[in-house]
Amino acid sequence: MSSTLFDYEWQFLIQMISRVNYSDTYVNTCNTLLQQMKTLIPFQNGVVFQSSRENGDVRLRSPVTTEAVNDEQDHDFFTRGNYPHWNEFIMAPYSIVFRQSDIIPTTKWEKTRVYREVWQPKNNYWGLFVSLVYKDCPLAVLGFLRSRSDEDFSARDIYILNALKDPLERKFYALLQTDKQSNRNALQDGIAKSAAQYNLTKRETEIVLLNCAGKSSEDMCKQLFITHATLSKHLTNIYAKTKVRNRTQLFGLFSKNI
Repeated sequence: MSSTLFDYEWQFLIQMISRVNYSDTYVNTCNTLLQQMKTLIPFQNGVVFQSSRENGDVRLRSPVTTEAVNDEQDHDFFTRGNYPHWNEFIMAPYSIVFRQSDIIPTTKWEKTRVYREVWQPKNNYWGLFVSLVYKDCPLAVLGFLRSRSDEDFSARDIYILNALKDPLERKFYALLQTDKQSNRNALQDGIAKSAAQYNLTKRETEIVLLNCAGKSSEDMCKQLFITHATLSKHLTNIYAKTKVRNRTQLFGLFSKNI
């Protein structure tokens, strides 16, 4: 099949990107993407994971799938098992599209434990994936699966995902930044509530927040527009109220909120 798209397909692709961009949360984005994608690339099961890199390995979490299941343990069929040669793709510093059949011949794939124990029971055989990465930062992995009785994904399907890579990178990166900001706000709220229990003033609470953020004394003075002498006086008052002796102990006291 040719990888060339008709004009109406390009128009749908553009409309789909707009709908994805209008989605305001990670879950809504994934659901919109999976629903819309079926029009362009038919598949049996679809899944989206957030991805991150930890200790040199990619970690997949927060699955959203087309399967009618609610338990996250039922969603993780995709990640269980050791996938032959997968790291070469999902550890790349850039986004990449790949088919399961491009990684390993089907005759060998059928003999792997991950196929027999994970994929085969769910009637999954063919797989098409895109690992989304922005500036060497893993963002998400999208997977589309078909049964053995279906045809493998085509060059046209790969072409469509390659056309979507850039806008999806930007969307999932924006979602990541939003999540980070939400987490920072939640952490700051937690620290502020704890500070109130020690009757810290607004300025003293600001200093505690900066201390928990790892800021140096010089950075604190610049950000708060105060002198080192004033900072020292505030810290002395904070230590007296919280019964700690130094900034390390102060960090430890509030670290449960970090």
